[in-house]
Amino acid sequence: MSDTFCILPFTHLSTRPNGDITPCCRSRDTLGNIKDMTLEQAWNSDKQVELRRQLLNGEQAPLCYQCWDMERQGSISLRQSMNKVRNNMLPENLDLTMPFKIPVLELKLSNLCNFRCRTCKPDLSTTWLKDWNKVKEEYESVGIKNSTARETNFDNDQFMEDILKLAPTIEIVEFAGGEPLMDPLHYKILEVLEPFADNIVVKYSTNLSKIKFGKFDTIESWSKFKGVDLSLSIDGYPELNNYIRTESDTDQLAKNLKEVKNTLGKKYSGRAALCYSAWNVFGLTKSYDYFENVLDTDVHGNIAWEPIFINPQVLPQHLKDKATTQYKNYLDKIDYKGERNKRIHRFVKQNMAFLNAKDESKYFEQFIRYTKKLDASRNTDAGKIIKELEPYL
Repeated sequence: MSDTFCILPFTHLSTRPNGDITPCCRSRDTLGNIKDMTLEQAWNSDKQVELRRQLLNGEQAPLCYQCWDMERQGSISLRQSMNKVRNNMLPENLDLTMPFKIPVLELKLSNLCNFRCRTCKPDLSTTWLKDWNKVKEEYESVGIKNSTARETNFDNDQFMEDILKLAPTIEIVEFAGGEPLMDPLHYKILEVLEPFADNIVVKYSTNLSKIKFGKFDTIESWSKFKGVDLSLSIDGYPELNNYIRTESDTDQLAKNLKEVKNTLGKKYSGRAALCYSAWNVFGLTKSYDYFENVLDTDVHGNIAWEPIFINPQVLPQHLKDKATTQYKNYLDKIDYKGERNKRIHRFVKQNMAFLNAKDESKYFEQFIRYTKKLDASRNTDAGKIIKELEPYL
């Protein structure tokens, strides 16, 4: 297998709320849009075929820029992670065109969401519109434009026919958003998949703020499937998380998680999915303790890649040095024993390496300006939650 090989274009297809179809959630480009092509057409589209050719021939495909960048900075990329954990899904015959049998679907069906996470934007959260006009120039200054429409492009017969056609060979369906548990179409898809549920694990990126929406009982729907895997959208201990993820009630998340675990038992698996940003650099270690002692859950994470001015690397060097010392002292107190502790060691070291891999401090002033604007719009105060930032606010 080539050094640039990635399993995802051979086993995985993703969608975005605006209807775009992509090889994975990190792709820089699209294969097309659901308005113009079916999932089956996208699966062997010209762009997908060319991507497979590049990855089989040892080329660093431009679509995969984010993974190459993470690997250059010493972080574990999605490509590396998926090659390892989904190796059992690798088809026997790898070709440029592949049969329409996709074991993993990742579906972002709409941008309907009840949170205004600071690391998000309107094309992934309808609630974000409350603030958009006050900060949009900050995004546009770094080349990011956003749709402010409510995106719901997938509720059509052809899309559901493709889902039904794929159902017998699906092993995992991943739902994200927006907040997928708020989306009626998500429950409609669960109903379509129900005859095949014994063989399907449903995975979610969810804020788990509610587990019942109207007539839909989420846990009851989940109980019919082989397994349920939750990546919990939580960026820290309660005070920090409630600040970063505006509208969040972390205590309610904890209660809902307990009910999910108690009801589903061994069918449940999950973790806290922390988005590492300039706001939680100094709250990382306290957050791990909260995940361990209160939520009783593992942790993994993502990087706040864009807009660039919220990336952890925007912090000036003296703040990075302070955080690095904090991380090292924290790891010194944790035995490197047991899988959970080993995972924390790996995750902290990975974040520490990323934090120090690149100097983006030219954006720090913009980060502070952006933080002030959001605080003014939301009647919040970063300095009260993140003491290290107080002198700059």
